[in-house]
Amino acid sequence: MRPGRIRKRDDTSRRAFRILVCLVLAICLPVDAMIVLILPTTGPDLSDLVPKYGSSEGYMLLAWYDLERGREAVKEGGVSTGTRMRVLGYMMEADQPIRDGQPVSHFILLPDKGNAMHPAHRFGDQMIDVRIRPSDNVRFSGGSLIWVWGTLRALPGDPGGPLPLYDLEDACIVPANKGDIPRYFR
Repeated sequence: MRPGRIRKRDDTSRRAFRILVCLVLAICLPVDAMIVLILPTTGPDLSDLVPKYGSSEGYMLLAWYDLERGREAVKEGGVSTGTRMRVLGYMMEADQPIRDGQPVSHFILLPDKGNAMHPAHRFGDQMIDVRIRPSDNVRFSGGSLIWVWGTLRALPGDPGGPLPLYDLEDACIVPANKGDIPRYFR
C-alpha cells in the first residue's frame, strides 16, 4: 500500500472514533445528569406501608391507603372523622409558595415527595391539610419527612381533585427519619 492511503484510513478512523465518542457522550451525559438530579431529591413512597402497630402514644398510626375513596380505592372508609391520628409524611406547600424556614400555621402532608424531575402527585384523598396548634411555632421545610399527630377530619370533595379531603386539627409536628419507616411499618 501507498503511504497516502494509510494516512487517509488513519484520518477516517480518527474521525469515526471522534463521532462515536461524541454520540456516546450525547446519550450518556443527559442520563447521568438526570440520575444526579433525581436521586438526592427522592424519598421513600409511604403510600403502601402497613403499620406494625395499631397505635403509638395514644394515636392511631395511619396507613395512607386507608384514606382512599372512590371506585378505584383498595379499601374505602378505613378512617373516620374525629380519630386521633399519628401520620408519617412529607411536608409540602399548599396553594401558595412557601420559603424554607418561613413560619407556617398550616401545610399539606403527602405520602410521596416526588423528585426534581417529577413532582409529587396531589390527589384529594391522598392529601392532609395540617393545621398546627396556635401555640406552636413551626418553620416550613419543604419535602422533609415528619411525624404529625392530631385529630383527623374528613372533608367532602373529589378524591382525584386538587383539594385535600382531610385535615389534621391542632397538630403537633416532629422531624422523622428514614429509620422510622422499618420501625413502625412493614
